[in-house]
Amino acid sequence: MKRRTNTQRRPRPKLPRIPEEMRQWSDLLLREILGWPDVSSRPMFGMTAVYRGDAIFGVLPRTRAMDTPYSISFKIPRRNPSLKKRLEDNPRILPSTRDAKWISLELQSGNNLPDAIRWFAQAYRLTAKAGET
Repeated sequence: MKRRTNTQRRPRPKLPRIPEEMRQWSDLLLREILGWPDVSSRPMFGMTAVYRGDAIFGVLPRTRAMDTPYSISFKIPRRNPSLKKRLEDNPRILPSTRDAKWISLELQSGNNLPDAIRWFAQAYRLTAKAGET
């Protein structure tokens, strides 16, 4: 197996720094998510990854975010038409991620935290179904 040389490597994605307000929202979300069955967390690239068992289903910013300074990200590997429509209809879902496995949701205020929890819960449930097949 050949190793990639420096010229063949993909550029690292730019992970934007987050403001203190976003750090507080992430802490609140993490506390909620860690209360769910079989959930654990690990630090990853300035974020906190959340797992159900061995499967990752989301990341919360700690010092860096995936897309924007106010975004959280969760994994939706497959979608039914209803879920696809919900993603398309939510104005805070970043358009560039709507068709990707990793979806980013922009938080505009603390009032958006319940919506963020619902999306993480959806990713959590889909992670369980993926592990059952």
